[in-house]
Amino acid sequence: MLDATRQRPGDPWLAVWGADILRVLGGLTSVLQGGRLTEPVIHKSRRELKLLRSLLRLAPASLAVLADDTREVTGEWRRRLGHSRDATVMLKTLQSLSGELGDAASRIGPVLSAHHRAAAASLDRRSRRWDRDRMVRFGAIWRALPIKGRGQDLHKGAVKTYRRARRHTVALEAGKEAALHLLRKACVDHQNHLAFFALGAKGKVAVRHAKLKRLRDRLGLCHDLEVLRDFVRTRADVSAEDLIRLEEAADKRYQQLARKSVKAAATLFAGKPREFEKWLAREVGKAAITETAQGLHQASDASAEPQKRTG
Repeated sequence: MLDATRQRPGDPWLAVWGADILRVLGGLTSVLQGGRLTEPVIHKSRRELKLLRSLLRLAPASLAVLADDTREVTGEWRRRLGHSRDATVMLKTLQSLSGELGDAASRIGPVLSAHHRAAAASLDRRSRRWDRDRMVRFGAIWRALPIKGRGQDLHKGAVKTYRRARRHTVALEAGKEAALHLLRKACVDHQNHLAFFALGAKGKVAVRHAKLKRLRDRLGLCHDLEVLRDFVRTRADVSAEDLIRLEEAADKRYQQLARKSVKAAATLFAGKPREFEKWLAREVGKAAITETAQGLHQASDASAEPQKRTG
């Protein structure tokens, strides 16, 4: 049995990072022990799972294998929750297009509603118990593992994510539309990394975070339009006429959002990765981290305790 105690990391940034991982794992374990997975709970859980993925991408080289394993396992649950979340978002996206679709929206709506009910029912209790057990196991492993290194080791993961986002931005500017989805995923990680290093302070990192959030929101709307369009294309119970109207309305909205996204991304990722690395080190160096690290350690020790099992 793993010892649930570990040597505290000497670097306060590593302390905060480890505490954040334990906090998220503990919170997700509690969700899986709770009652029905309502839409708000699913939405929040997916955001926490994405945050966990982003934090794990910051892992120092010494913890890369464990971080990859944790990301792979928790990613399975995130994707399963995504089916239910996509069904919810499709209904909202259809509603946002109702003005352009007219009567077609009222005919497509029942198809989406039926799919939404089926997707929600797929999150059965058996799979939740399995996910919960895996969350508990990984939480125990992370608690037992000494986290050693320097805070600067976390910067490497952030720079790697910036480089990935910049590469997809260049591809998008070159007309490769497939890069938009990849850019959206990279922006999620980049935004979460900025939030981690900002520590809630109102500095330059927080300013960049706010700009990136606007870009991420636009890219998210583009993705929602694609999900709705691609799903309706598979349905034999949607007429060709209604599909054409939907595609036209969705494409018009998509192109408007994509143009703004390309422009914003080109500005946010104009600098070379080395320039971003220097900027991040300079801004992070201004942060008062010690008290934050101590407070988060106390909070994570409380939230990461193994929960009593139910059901």
